[in-house]
Parts: sequence; C-alpha cells; structure tokens
Amino acid sequence: MIQDIVHAIEIRAPRARVWQVVTQPQLVAEWLGCIGFECALGHVFYMQQDPAKRAAGDISGATHCEITRIDAPDAFEFSWYYPETPRTRVAIRLSDMPGGTRAELVHSGWVQFDPEQIRAIRDMLDGGWSSYVLPQLQRVAERV
Repeated sequence: MIQDIVHAIEIRAPRARVWQVVTQPQLVAEWLGCIGFECALGHVFYMQQDPAKRAAGDISGATHCEITRIDAPDAFEFSWYYPETPRTRVAIRLSDMPGGTRAELVHSGWVQFDPEQIRAIRDMLDGGWSSYVLPQLQRVAERV
C-alpha cells in the first residue's frame, strides 16, 4: 500500500500572512510554479514544472489542479491529476505556533493506483513537496 505524502514546515510569519501567500494569485505563482491560479472553488489551474513553458503560459505536460476546499485561514485543498487519470488530493493546513505558522501538506489518494506503477511518481512528488514547494512557501511568506 502506498502511504500519503505528509510534510510540515514552520514559517516565521503570522497565519494571516501565510494564508495570503497560499491564496493570492501573484504569490501562489512564486512558490507553487503554476499557471492560471485563481482562489475560487472549482477553479482549475496548472502546475507547470518547465520554467520556459510556465513563462509562456504553455500548459502542455502540466499537472491539472482543481480547487476543492477553501477554509480561510485554516485549510486549502486541490485535486492533482493529469487528464484521463484518477485524481489525487493535496491539502495544505495552517495552524498557529509560537513565533509563526505551521504549514502541513498532505498529498493523498494513492490507493486508487497500482503500487508498482505509481511508486516512482509518488516518491518524486514526496521529494518535490519537501525540498522545493514547502521551502518556497516559507521563503515567500517570510519575505512578504
């Protein structure tokens, strides 16, 4: 069985500021590497890993994401999928902690895939969320 991806990071910024970074389009583009983000339930945006394609607004090869929950300032969730594949779910939960905010990211929904076929993708995402996305969220929130 494939386990959920779970990572957390401590951000030296108030939760209200971190929430802005999680939901304001110009700030989301900085830490999530996406195209077409709008903070609206049901809105579809695209995570584009290729910086040149992202700059050109090219969504070819991009992951599709549909916003499924907006619960200010505590939780933000979106589906994560490629067309014609099952959807997984990414949840970002914010909580107060001394000196700032704890941001937890959970990427779930792996049970619907064959473990041997999805393991490499899941493991790549595990590394990307922990070593790039969450540190970028921290960098932007602490800078703003």
